[in-house]
Amino acid sequence: EQQAKQQQQQQHYNQRHQNYRQRQRATNARKTDDPSSFRWPFDPGDPYSVLGIDDRRNVTDAEVSNAFRKQMLRYHPDTQPNATSQAQKRRYTERSKLITEAYRTIKTDRKNTKHGKQSN
Repeated sequence: EQQAKQQQQQQHYNQRHQNYRQRQRATNARKTDDPSSFRWPFDPGDPYSVLGIDDRRNVTDAEVSNAFRKQMLRYHPDTQPNATSQAQKRRYTERSKLITEAYRTIKTDRKNTKHGKQSN
């Protein structure tokens, strides 16, 4: 009986601790989504890097579109309820513009390549 009670208490403690860790991870994830809290882990001059695409030679049009959507969901100012200050909103706006520009650059280059044109 005593052992069963101790096991139940241990399970309760483990569950509370696990919930705490999940909340901490969620909080840390929100912190890293705050554009003022980190530097971009890519070269802003490389459109594939902006979209998070590593294998540019074997990427399909659908994968490019999916990468674009994923980045826009993460960085578009309208999807950021925690971006309350004007500076935060401005940073998200700048980043979403960079993502859009990278997507357009890739799509134009791929279209020109398909039609036999050389991109500049």
